[in-house]
Amino acid sequence: MDYQSNFNLFIFNTFLNVIWCQTIIIWFASIHAIPVIILNYIFNRRLIIIAGGFDVANEPKSSYGSMRGKSRTVLGKWILSRAHRVIAVSKSNKKEILFNANVNPDKVELIYNAILFNGKKVNSNKKKQILTVGEINKETFLRKGLDRFIQIATKMPDYQFYHIGKWTNNKGRLTDEMFKYVESISPPNIKYLGYVNTEVLRQYYLESKVYLQLSRHEAFGISVVEAMSYNCTPIVTNSYALPEIVGRNGFIVQNIDEAILKIKTVLESELFSIDHSLLSKFSIENRRDKFNQLI
Repeated sequence: MDYQSNFNLFIFNTFLNVIWCQTIIIWFASIHAIPVIILNYIFNRRLIIIAGGFDVANEPKSSYGSMRGKSRTVLGKWILSRAHRVIAVSKSNKKEILFNANVNPDKVELIYNAILFNGKKVNSNKKKQILTVGEINKETFLRKGLDRFIQIATKMPDYQFYHIGKWTNNKGRLTDEMFKYVESISPPNIKYLGYVNTEVLRQYYLESKVYLQLSRHEAFGISVVEAMSYNCTPIVTNSYALPEIVGRNGFIVQNIDEAILKIKTVLESELFSIDHSLLSKFSIENRRDKFNQLI
C-alpha cells in the first residue's frame, strides 16, 4: 500500500494487510512508518526497513538528516529498532545506519538500488555537453551541488550545460520559486529543462558526454548509474556513496578546479568506455534475487 499519512492506521485495508501478510517492507525510517509498526506490536510480522538516506544521515553543515538530534533522531532509532532487517542501499549508507542510528550490525543487509538495463546503450556521436539530473528545492540545491554546477558553468562559457529535474518546495510540491532564484544566478550556457518524460531523459543521457554530480551527500545516486548505463562519463565528488557507485567508470574530484580539468579532459578526448560489467550489481535482477534470499 501507499501510505499517505498517519491516519492510514485507521484504514481497514491497512489492518487487513498487516493481518494477512508474512513480511512488511517499509521505505525509510520516518513518521509514515508509525501506523504499521504500532499494528505490528500486535501481529509481529517480519519487518524489513529500507534506510535510504535522510532517515539515517547526520550532516549539520547542510542541515540534512534525521540523525542530527532531538525528536527525529529518537523516532528514527525507535523505528529501526523494531525492524528484523534493515536494508542499506550502499556501503556508505550502511556506515550511516551503523554509526548514526546505532543499529545492530547483524540486522543490516546491503542491497543496492537498481535500474532497468536494456543492453548497452552506446552513442559514438556524443555532444560536448554536460548533464546533471535531480529534483531541486531549497534543501537539495546545496546537497545536490547545483551551486557547484553553476560555478563550473560560469567558468566554462564555451560549453553547454543541462539540468533536468522537478522544481519543488521542501514538501515535494511543484513550485517555481526556487527556479526563479537559480535562474537569476546562472550563466546563459545552462539550460534548465525541468521535468521531462523518460524518452527525453534517455536522449539527453545518450547525447551527453559528461554527467556531473557534485553532491555533498548521496546515499546512492540512481541518476549516476543511469548515466553510466548510457555510456555517459560520470564526474562526481568524493562524498558518501558516489565514489563507491562510480568506481573505475569515471572520475572522483576534490574541488571545482579539478572538476573543470576532468570535464575538459573527457570532452576533448575520445569516448570514455564504461565497463558495463561493473554495473551488474545495480541491476533489477540482482536486487530481486537479494530480496528473494532475504524474504
